[in-house]
Amino acid sequence: MVARVRPIAFGLLVLLIGRGAPRNVLTARTLIEDPARHDGEAILLVGTVENPRVHVPSLGPGYTAFTLSDGTARVPVIVWGTQPLGIGDVVEVRGTFHNQLRAGSDMVPDAVEAKFVRVVRAGAQPPGTPVSPP
Repeated sequence: MVARVRPIAFGLLVLLIGRGAPRNVLTARTLIEDPARHDGEAILLVGTVENPRVHVPSLGPGYTAFTLSDGTARVPVIVWGTQPLGIGDVVEVRGTFHNQLRAGSDMVPDAVEAKFVRVVRAGAQPPGTPVSPP
């Protein structure tokens, strides 16, 4: 039995080391209640996409913005580039929390700048709904 556990434990250790610096798994409420404490912190959130929209400014890079709701609160998320997200998608967001985040000409308070967004489960979309926001 011990001989089987050692390779598994070693494999898990290699996996954890290979994933890089650990991120704090937080709730939206934790971020919103004490934003100064988490400013600049690498975080991981999981929640449901609300109000996804793509912004293509005349100057600068475009971005996708949405509100992430995890059942405790809502937090704005900005990810650079176009992301195919739909209302109701459950997503994993890895990024950095900022007290103030500049997105185009807007300043977004208490927002997450996502480096990685992964759809964990696609939300149910009514027939005829576009795959990504306009």
